[in-house]
This record gives sequence, C-alpha cells and structure tokens, in this order.
Amino acid sequence: MKRYLPFAIIAAVLVIAILAGALMYRTKQPPISTTPVPTPSLDPNQARTNNRTAVTLEEFGDYQCPPCGTLHPVLKTIKDEFGDRVQFSFRHFPLVQIHQHAVAASQAAVAAGLQGRFWEMHDLLYKNQSVWSSATDARPIFLSYARQLGLNVDLFVNDMGGNRANTIVASDLRRGQALGVNSTPTVFINGREIPFEELKIDNLRKEIRSLLNGG
Repeated sequence: MKRYLPFAIIAAVLVIAILAGALMYRTKQPPISTTPVPTPSLDPNQARTNNRTAVTLEEFGDYQCPPCGTLHPVLKTIKDEFGDRVQFSFRHFPLVQIHQHAVAASQAAVAAGLQGRFWEMHDLLYKNQSVWSSATDARPIFLSYARQLGLNVDLFVNDMGGNRANTIVASDLRRGQALGVNSTPTVFINGREIPFEELKIDNLRKEIRSLLNGG
C-alpha cells in the first residue's frame, strides 16, 4: 500500500482551536508560504536534540497511517545507528478525515511526553498500530500503554484532553501546512523534502552520511 493522501486536506486546511476542550476545523486553505518556516519550540520530549548536530530529520506523521507504521522501524534503525549526530523531530499530522483515532493517538503521545516518555509512547503506538486502529474506542488501549510505561495515569488522562496537547498538535499541523505537507509520512532532512519513494534505509543512510561529511 502506498502512502495515504489526506483527500480533504488537499483542498481544505485543518486548524485545531482550543474551545471547550474540543477540536474545531476551518475549511478555507491559506496560501502556502514560499519563505522558510522557522522551527517552533517543541515539547522537550518530542525532539532528540544535540546542539552539535549537523543534520536534522523532521518527520510529519499520523500514528494510524499504515505507511507511517512501515517507515517507523526504518527511522528507528537510523536513530540507533546515528545517535546524537542527527536531531530527530516528530510532527503530528493526523489525517482526521480518514483516521478516526489519529488525533487521540497524537494526544496520547504528547501526554506521555509531558511526563518524559514521548518516544516510548511513540514506539508503542506504531508497534501496536494494527491493534488500536481497529478498536471502536482506542483510548482505553492508550491508557493501558500509559500504565505499561509507569506514567501517572490520572495526569496522563488530564493531559490528553488538555490545552497543551491540543496546542502542540495544532502547531505541528500548521507547520506542516506551511511547508506544503499534504500526505504522510513526509520527511525533511536539513529542510529538504525526501521523496516518498526514497524513504528507504540505504537512501537515508547515504543522505545523512553525505551531510555529516560536509556533502
């Protein structure tokens, strides 16, 4: 299966607003900026950062997207191989029109991140994608992951539905839209979008090594 295209997102921009704890949507798409988009400040658990790194890898993903799930072990291997020589960032880009649990999954990852366990929840969500994606209600499953990770469950539940989680997801969506992202997974290395067909482990290794060597 090839990557999913957010059919409605191509013609309409999703904007999440915090209003009574709910997600709201806007249907008018703003023009895409042609100027560089500055990287916003992240939740510290959303980026693996080293101030000396010469290479940044930024992924826009949807936890319920099967191609994102397929890419996850590839990027995990790259992370393990290059360590702190590469800064890895994950941006939430839930395709709500086709993935009913995508927003909740992003909220769960952010809530775990607020307790210092973003990447652990990130890995669990992708590893078990086929389990919770088919559930009628995925939130109890996310709650079980929080317990598995030893999180404060009450705090996790509050943070999932809180303003900060919604704000982080909304910020990532706006950044993706400004960069012209319209499908997942979308990956940028040092600001250059890597074509989907090139998101193979050997291609990514070659790209990163070239940049680390000053290429």
